[in-house]
Amino acid sequence: MVGWSPAAAARLKAAVKRYGSQGHVAELSQISRQSLVDILGGRAVPTVGTLARLCDVLALTDSEILGDARGPSDAAPDLDAMAFVPLHDVVVSAGSGAMAMEAGQSAESLGFPTAWLRGRFGDPSKLRIVHVKGDSMAPALGDGDMVMINLGRRDPIDGVFVLRLHEQLMVKRVHFPSARRVLVTSDNRDYDRFDRMIDLEKGEDFELIGRAVWVGKAI
Repeated sequence: MVGWSPAAAARLKAAVKRYGSQGHVAELSQISRQSLVDILGGRAVPTVGTLARLCDVLALTDSEILGDARGPSDAAPDLDAMAFVPLHDVVVSAGSGAMAMEAGQSAESLGFPTAWLRGRFGDPSKLRIVHVKGDSMAPALGDGDMVMINLGRRDPIDGVFVLRLHEQLMVKRVHFPSARRVLVTSDNRDYDRFDRMIDLEKGEDFELIGRAVWVGKAI
């Protein structure tokens, strides 16, 4: 395809690494894992359709992978441009709070360089920040930490998520032992022995809001 280059392959490889699973990216993009490995390694060139599907999965635009007409060495991203990520308090948010979070409705926000956000996490409009209270997720997350979540990352891969369970928003670790079962737990067993096995086929009131991708904390 026109515009494909070693630099484009490197950008795609970095985006897949941020996503976390080559196999899952390949499956969602409707290609084999080996085809993806060959593309990332510069041994194959993706078709226009394949690149479009990869970008959809990775929440990127094709221009972010291909670069502009000037080429990556001449392109000068505007590092001064700021993107403001909405800040939410997951402790007091319940019910309609989930919809407010997804819509980005918040009185507070934090600014980050747009180029940095895009390079690390993809589309800044998919990002939200939650202000954690309590120590149920210590030591990974402590009281007062700020956690950035990606609303576009709800794929069933073990990790820390903001989720809604019975109309309550919370930050918990989520495991996927099978296609129909989800295990929701807390990390700090001395503080909160929260364990809930959810059977997705029983229609329990459960929804993944977004995966945790970054943590800011005081030292």
